[in-house]
Amino acid sequence: MTAIGAIILAAGEGSRMGQAKQLLKIDGQSLVRRAARAGLDAGCDPVVVVTGAYADLVAEELAGLPIHSTVNESWSDGIGSSVRAGLAAMQRVDPSAAGAVIAVCDQPNLNAAVIRNLLAAWSKSQKPMAACEYGGTVGPPCCFSRAKFDDLSRLPDGDGAKRLLRADPANVAAISWQAGADDLDTPDDLRRFCENNPGPTQSSL
Repeated sequence: MTAIGAIILAAGEGSRMGQAKQLLKIDGQSLVRRAARAGLDAGCDPVVVVTGAYADLVAEELAGLPIHSTVNESWSDGIGSSVRAGLAAMQRVDPSAAGAVIAVCDQPNLNAAVIRNLLAAWSKSQKPMAACEYGGTVGPPCCFSRAKFDDLSRLPDGDGAKRLLRADPANVAAISWQAGADDLDTPDDLRRFCENNPGPTQSSL
């Protein structure tokens, strides 16, 4: 099977959360490590983690995993800069990759099964893009064929890959993943998630 890479976006400073949300722990494991392991366990190769604001701390969380880390020095310019940095790093590792999964690390329900389902739908559809559907929209994790790499590399700083999904919905294979609506951007998001998932498994830094 032709290799499909994964790009995990973990460069932001978590200003709305008030701390590095990449390092928030669920079941004793940081969100960024969980996201990286989801990509690895789903069979993505290579898995590239884009760091930025907390590069050293995030690197520590990824110790021992067979991933590739790249620092986006321009992380503060916006998510588009991180997508571009991740894609460039992935292509350096494997110039022949047939596609790329793009995932964020603030979706606490992300796991390998979701990514495997996404890739299966993408492969079956023969469409250039695939994405998860939740909360009345489509979003990450999402997958892009090699044919879309040039478009990804031209994303403006302030726009993520969702810009491409919205621009051409007829060419997006969507899978339902309602749990994707949970994302941890603010302390209230974290509180709600913990209330809906009771137990001693969720914690802040």
